[in-house]
Parts: sequence; structure tokens; C-alpha cells
Amino acid sequence: MPLVELIAKKTIKNNPNLGLSVVDLIVLLWLYSNPYETKKRQLSSIRTVLKMCEILQTPGKGIELTDEELTQIILGSLERVKSKKLVVIRSAGRHFVKCTLTDAGADLVRESMNSPSLRRVIAEFGNNP
Repeated sequence: MPLVELIAKKTIKNNPNLGLSVVDLIVLLWLYSNPYETKKRQLSSIRTVLKMCEILQTPGKGIELTDEELTQIILGSLERVKSKKLVVIRSAGRHFVKCTLTDAGADLVRESMNSPSLRRVIAEFGNNP
């Protein structure tokens, strides 16, 4: 289980009123730690992370979702967080997504996580200044 999944689950447990799923929070954390300027906004990067997450795996079998199914999960998550005004989606397709966190999205990530956890996520996923 990747660190980001553990931190997302703990964050939701400590903040049940966020109204986000574990996948939604993982996507927000990935966006926070990888600003669009790094050109790492490809769906394949987020799919790779989600493939390691236990929440999407079948016990004893691992991940049984296709890349297309994972893409739909990610796009659905992005639409949910967009409806909460946490991200702005500039374009979304089968291979590449251009989106950024809004100020509200970045604030939500910073306010709902403790600093050590956030630093560990950033160290795992990217380098957010």
C-alpha cells in the first residue's frame, strides 16, 4: 500500500466531514505535489499510483481493473472535486489531463493534513515548492 493511501485514509478518518473519497483525496494530493508546470499531469501517472492502492484491489488477486476503467475512476473523481471547486480542469482526455488545484483545493490539502504527512507525500510524489 502506498504511503499516500495510508495518509488519505487517515486524513478522511480524522476529517469525516470533508465529503471526499479516498480516491478523491489521493488525486488531490497527487495534484498538490505535482504542479502542472512539471508536465506530469498524465493520467498514466495517477493510474500507476491507484494500481498500488488496496482500495481498488481484489483481495488475493490484486488489481483487476483495466487502464480504461482506472481512467474513468480518475475522471469521475476529478469531476467530483471540480464540482466542489477544488480543481480547475482545462482539458481531459484518454491520455492526458490538464488541471490545477484552486486556492480552495490547495488550502483544503494543507489544512486537513499535518505537516509531516504532507512532507512525506510530497517526497513520494513530487517537489512542490
